[in-house]
This record gives sequence, structure tokens and C-alpha cells, in this order.
Amino acid sequence: MLLENHTKKVTDVDTARNEEKLSVEDIPVSEEPPIILSEFNLRSTILLTGSFLGLFCSVGFVNAFGIFQEYYSTHILSHKSASDISWLGSFNVFCMFGATAIVGYLNDKHGPRILLIIGSVTIVFGLFMTSLCKEYYQFFLAQGLILGLGLAFVVLPSIAVIPRYFTKHRGLAMGVAVSGSSMGGVIWPIALQRFFDSVGFGWGVRICAFMMIPLLGFCVMAISVPAPTPSARNNTANEVEPEIKTILRHDLSILKSPILHLLSAGLFLVYLGLFSPFFYITSWTIGLGLDTNMAFYMVSIINAASLFGRILPGLWADRIGAYNIMVISAGFSGLVCMCWTEATSIGGIAVLSLAYGFASGAVIGLQGACASQIAQPHQYGIVMGFVISFLSIAGLIGSPINGQLLDRWQYLGLSLFSGLAMLLGMIVLIFAKLKVNINFFGKA
Repeated sequence: MLLENHTKKVTDVDTARNEEKLSVEDIPVSEEPPIILSEFNLRSTILLTGSFLGLFCSVGFVNAFGIFQEYYSTHILSHKSASDISWLGSFNVFCMFGATAIVGYLNDKHGPRILLIIGSVTIVFGLFMTSLCKEYYQFFLAQGLILGLGLAFVVLPSIAVIPRYFTKHRGLAMGVAVSGSSMGGVIWPIALQRFFDSVGFGWGVRICAFMMIPLLGFCVMAISVPAPTPSARNNTANEVEPEIKTILRHDLSILKSPILHLLSAGLFLVYLGLFSPFFYITSWTIGLGLDTNMAFYMVSIINAASLFGRILPGLWADRIGAYNIMVISAGFSGLVCMCWTEATSIGGIAVLSLAYGFASGAVIGLQGACASQIAQPHQYGIVMGFVISFLSIAGLIGSPINGQLLDRWQYLGLSLFSGLAMLLGMIVLIFAKLKVNINFFGKA
């Protein structure tokens, strides 16, 4: 009897320990902090609209630099070379992309709202300062530096928040949000050209700044990180806190990923030539002696096609993989760019603009999807910041190199360099895709 009681007590103790072990294992402290990943409900749609408007006012406005390039070369800065003027656009892109590494870290740490407020105020201030500029160095500081830094504080939070709400339809959601930059590239060139003709440069830029205020205000109010699930909030502090500290301590581990390095290197090469048609298609059309009014619409045509080139490939990316679509897009963009100088009529240039806009749209639209695919939710800001800041170097040197090529070898040298750079980038991106999935035709 004593032996049976002793055996029963030992069994009860073992059972209790097993149950205790099981209950501890059931606590989801070893996983990512649970996050509600909504898919196209009211909240996520409002957020997507905010991201769309943020990129409309930031990257979309940068896409209109071709209008500034042409206006500066014929009016305020007519004594400067095409290469000198292109430095204004490239330095603006460099500041916008280069600061995103720091902005990405701040976004993961403090959330997007305070960054969006800082960026919105800086953008409006930078535009007002640009409207008052008369000298080259003034444009460099106002349009290049101040405006560029403000853009960085809007671009990164607008993109990095999307993967937190979308998983299954992440490519499509990214495409819809980034299509805001395409829509901006359609609207802003037309608006700027009309304003420059009717009210002059200064008031034309100031009117654009006033137009951005309510749009950026909505962006600030709409974008926020999703709230934790109730189960996450009910976890005790001593259970969750050690895991959170572990996450923060290893937050930079993603920067060692070979896939991230290949992705960044491939996009770097692509970005050396990506913006050439955006910056020079207007001057190419005017240089042929064609309709001047239609020449200024070519940038808008590129961006209109890019609007569809960001949404549709995003939808395809959800089916066959973001890396696969990125490779196809980079290669097609390079081939179209190399055919640039064969378009010598309004119809031919319009067709080329449509083809290039659609092909290049996925490169810009899917870079965030490719980066977030290899990261955890708490790393989205830092991984996207790393990729975009890496591209800032290409943005800084790409346009001046193209300007030098234009001065020496005309548009043929410009188109060949840009196209070959994108084709080389495509090859590097293929290696990145194979790192994700060794099956060449597999989803990645």
C-alpha cells in the first residue's frame, strides 16, 4: 500500500511537470510579437491610401524633375551644362534614398507618425525655399538637400508599414501604394509646366507646395503600425520582455544576408540607368524639333504607363514571386532603353515611353516586396532602409554620368550606357533569385 501511494505521488508529480512544461511551450513568446495583418479591410485601405498619397507627393514629385531640367537649362541656369543641372536631381535622389537607412531604424524604434510629420514640414519648407532660388548653389541646398531629406522621412515610413498589414497580397499592396509615385509623375509635370507658363517659376513651385499640405496631412493621419492582438497584450511582462530584448539585440542580423547583398547590388546597377528617360525624354523630343507641348507630356506618359507597371506586376508577383518579376522587368527596361534613339517621331517616342514606363514600374514597385520577403516584421524598416540607401549612391552618380555621356556622345551613348547597366543588374538579380529558390523556374 505504501509503495502504491508512493508510486502514485511520483506519477502525479511527473504529470504535473509535463503539464507545466506543455503550458509554458504553448505560450507564444518564442515567435514574433503577434500582429494583425489585415487584408483590404477599411483600416488597411485607409493606410494604403495614405501610403499612396505620401509617395505621390515624394517620389512622384521627383519623377517630374525632367520639367525642372528643361526649364533650368533654358531659363534660370542656361549658363550651366546638362551634367551640372542633372546634379540637382541626382543629389535630391541621393538625399532621399541615402537617409532612409537612419530613417528605417527610427521607424522601427519610434513608429512612422513623428517621422511623417518631420518629413511633411521639411518638404513644404524645401519647396518654398526652392521657389526663391536664383543661383545654382541655392538650388543645390534647397531642392537637393532640404527637399531630399524631407522626402526620405516620408518615403520610408510609407513603404515599410505595408508588409505589416498585408501578407498574401503583399505584392499587389506594394504595387498600389507605389503607384502613387507614378500618378505623381503624371500630375506634377503637367501642373508644373502649366504653372511655369501662367504664373512663373516661383509661384508655380509655391502652388505645388500648398497642394501638398492637405495630401501630406492625410498621409500623417492614415499611417500607423497595427495594434497587437489581445492575446499579446494579455501576456505578462516577464514572459514577453526577454523575447523583445532578444529581437532588438539581433535586429541588424538581416544585414548579413547574401540575398540582401545581391538584391542591393543588382538594383544598384539598374538604378544607374533607370531614371535616364525620366530626366531626358523631354529634351530628346525637343531636340528633334518636334512638338514642344507634346515633349513636356512625355514624362507624364512614362509615369502613366508606370502606374499600370506597378499594380499589375505586383499582382503577378503574388502568384509567381517578386524576384521573378523584378528580373523580367529589369531586363525588359534595359532592352527598351537601348532602343531609345530609334524613336524619332512623336508616335514612336510615345510608344517607347509607354513601353519603358510599364517595364520600369515593377523595378520601383517591387523592391520593397523583395526586401521584406527575406526579413521579419521587426526588420522591415532597417532592411528597406539598407536597400534604398544603397541605391542612393547610384542615384547620386547615375544622372551626372549620363549627363557627361550626353555632352560627349549624345543620346546614343546615354541610351546604351543606361540599357547595359540595367541588363547587368538583371544578371545580378538572377543570382539573388536563385538564392531564394534554386529552381530557376520556381516561385521566388
